[in-house]
Amino acid sequence: MATIKDVSRLANVSISTVSRVINNTAQVAPEKREAVLNAMKELNFRPNSFAQALVSKRSNCIGVLVGDLCGGPFFAQMMLGIEQVVDRVNKFSIVITGNHDEHRERHAIDTLLQRQCDALILHSMALPDEELAELVKRDTPVVFVNRLVKGAEDRSIWFDNAEGCRVAVRHLVEQGHSRIAFITSDDQSFVDAQQRFAGYRQGLQDAGLPFDESLVVKAYPDEVGGHVAVKELLDRKAEFTAFVGYNDAMAAGAISYLLENGIQVPGQVSAIGFDDIPYVRFIHPKLSTIRYPIEKMGEQAAELAVRLLDNKPVDGLRLKFEPELIERNSVKTR
Repeated sequence: MATIKDVSRLANVSISTVSRVINNTAQVAPEKREAVLNAMKELNFRPNSFAQALVSKRSNCIGVLVGDLCGGPFFAQMMLGIEQVVDRVNKFSIVITGNHDEHRERHAIDTLLQRQCDALILHSMALPDEELAELVKRDTPVVFVNRLVKGAEDRSIWFDNAEGCRVAVRHLVEQGHSRIAFITSDDQSFVDAQQRFAGYRQGLQDAGLPFDESLVVKAYPDEVGGHVAVKELLDRKAEFTAFVGYNDAMAAGAISYLLENGIQVPGQVSAIGFDDIPYVRFIHPKLSTIRYPIEKMGEQAAELAVRLLDNKPVDGLRLKFEPELIERNSVKTR
């Protein structure tokens, strides 16, 4: 394996000149730069990224904490937004999963800091606000995505989950529904779950409708969970003409079970999901949902991180994202 000394010898320049070319830390005469680049190519020399980081005090990597990598398209969409910015500024991402577990998230963050990432983008659901707010006091820029962290509001890219469910309930009420079920996550420790449940209740209150606990079912937040949840509603003989799903996956699973059992959607039961993941526009019926612009949020989080890293103004960046109702075919209209 070629070394920096080999490049120096072949290019007939000093080792310090080779170092300056590699790290782009100072002016180098064009002919010497070209000689170094040609020598590197001829020797198939690859600079040591750790050594570069020591010299430039930049690793050129952005550390990203995500919940998981196999729980559907949510994090893939978020990473797509992040990568668009990271690629544009010639950096790369190091991605670690936290699995929504306090100990794993803490270990992941420590690992990214030890790797000397230039900045961190954190999707943390398990760690308390107080601990996360302490991170912004470090030299490494830290940005939070999909969460409003108390004490770090200016570093938080977040979505109004409660308003999303209020919008969903309001739409169903406008279509004549008064018995509206809520199919939600069985893990109410997540802020998203708490906020969406609060938004559902607020939506009922806004419409002057009573909250009926028998219309709320909790299950694992995926397609199978939606299947299980709506079956439980039917087994309870709960009277409902519509439901809001905690996410699109649960809504899709619930619709599947209803159709399998001869219950027409939206003819007998209307449905609204949450997230607007790609596949819901292709199922039958096409799912009405609340759009969660996680790709754009990932993009804004990365943009904020890069600007903080380069000490650039952050004015004009969007921190709060509002829900948007996407009307398709799963709600019976008047």
